[in-house]
Amino acid sequence: MGIVSSTMNYFGFGSSEPAKSETAKPRSSAPRPRRSSDMSEIITLEPKTYADAKEVASHFRTGVPVIVNIGDLSEADSRRIVDFMLGLKEGLEGHLRRVTAKVFLLSPSHVSVSDSDSELEDVDTEDLN
Repeated sequence: MGIVSSTMNYFGFGSSEPAKSETAKPRSSAPRPRRSSDMSEIITLEPKTYADAKEVASHFRTGVPVIVNIGDLSEADSRRIVDFMLGLKEGLEGHLRRVTAKVFLLSPSHVSVSDSDSELEDVDTEDLN
């Protein structure tokens, strides 16, 4: 069934016969965020190139905190991946904290991080300069 016939049927201008449905294709749904009660893991990643940022995003979107060590990246790729993680943090309302100069913790909003030692500091766009 095409889009035109679907639209026509929706507005009542199509035939009254039920249309033959094509074989239903399974839809891939977006990963669902985990609840805080389901939290039992933290992923640690050491990206080698900027292309590895996809893996950071896929874990973060499912609600899993991600520790990212950017020590092996070039300066340009380090800046790009931190900027990417800032975008994830803003877009999905999470937190990005610097653990060391080259290690970051990207956590969803439902995960609370205790920083009683004051070693963790929130990362913002001004920190990139």
